Amino acid sequence: MSTGILIDAREFRRGRPTGIGRVLEGLVDALCRRDFRAALALVEGQEMPEGLRGRESLSAYSLPGRRLASEKALSDLTRQGFNLFISPYPKLPLFGCHCRSIHIVHDVLDLTHEPYRRRARTLFDRYRLQQSLRNASLSWYDSEWSLRETANLAGHAGKNPRVRYPGIDGKFACHATKGDSHVLAAHDLKPGYIAVIGNGLPHKNLGVLLRIASQLRRPLVFVGVSEKNRSYWERRFDTRSALWVSDVDDCDLPDLLRNAFCLAQPSLAEGYGYPPLEAMACGTPAVVSRIPVLVETTGGAALTADPSTPGEWKQALEKMEDPVVYRHLREEGLRHIERLKGPRAWKPYLDDIEEMLTNGG
Repeated sequence: MSTGILIDAREFRRGRPTGIGRVLEGLVDALCRRDFRAALALVEGQEMPEGLRGRESLSAYSLPGRRLASEKALSDLTRQGFNLFISPYPKLPLFGCHCRSIHIVHDVLDLTHEPYRRRARTLFDRYRLQQSLRNASLSWYDSEWSLRETANLAGHAGKNPRVRYPGIDGKFACHATKGDSHVLAAHDLKPGYIAVIGNGLPHKNLGVLLRIASQLRRPLVFVGVSEKNRSYWERRFDTRSALWVSDVDDCDLPDLLRNAFCLAQPSLAEGYGYPPLEAMACGTPAVVSRIPVLVETTGGAALTADPSTPGEWKQALEKMEDPVVYRHLREEGLRHIERLKGPRAWKPYLDDIEEMLTNGG
């Protein structure tokens, strides 16, 4: 029999993690620092992130690689005496969760955003979301926007919904001198570019920037876009003025952000939006889409532009060239990000967990 917290950690990836992976790693690190006993459920062959290895209060279980077998094994683990199960997804284990549980709803784009909707899967995923909202002891949301979107879709946001803003990793900081970077040398980059960070899926809306790329005084550098997703944009737009950097490890991302003039995030939809916040932490101002979630999470510390209007993006990026505007945004960004750095960012999460463990939710 076990005690403590069981965490679905199948999201961890080598190299650059997903947004969900970032939240997961930050949360597990915070749990270890507060000496909570936790166990990670990993797929066989999957490695624990380097920053979490060697923690005395942390253990790991191996799940089968096949999806259904993995779901069944995870469900069985929740019967093994754990006090609490945490899922980084809107969904709890397919075959049931047999202890108190918290799940994280980053977004419901798979169910609401047209490019990703496939009818049979959408119906099944909506059913699983409904079940999890009914059964989870507590539902964490990355933003007020995610909470509202989920409530609009499902008719409610769970029996105990709470908005918790994920923290920013301490490696994102503005302490280094620009220009002296092996990452820039490896990719033949010079400081002062416009960085665009993300996987390049359709909702990232790279086209609005590609339309104006040849008119900008600084190069656009797209970081983290897979070859498949790059091809998607190359078939639709002239990309000759763009630079693509796909093979970047997560540990090198702060250098890329510190050496950027600014960051642009033209997304049509997001659940939280890590890149502009990580850029701010590095002292790099951001221009983001004027959509509710990015306006909320950047807290007025970024310039905004309509995601469907290339001209607005050109104007915003030109406005950034004004030294007074640039300095103001840099200072506002650093001020805004303070609340998302260090232990204070994760304290609300840990307080919720303590409440679950002490009072049974």
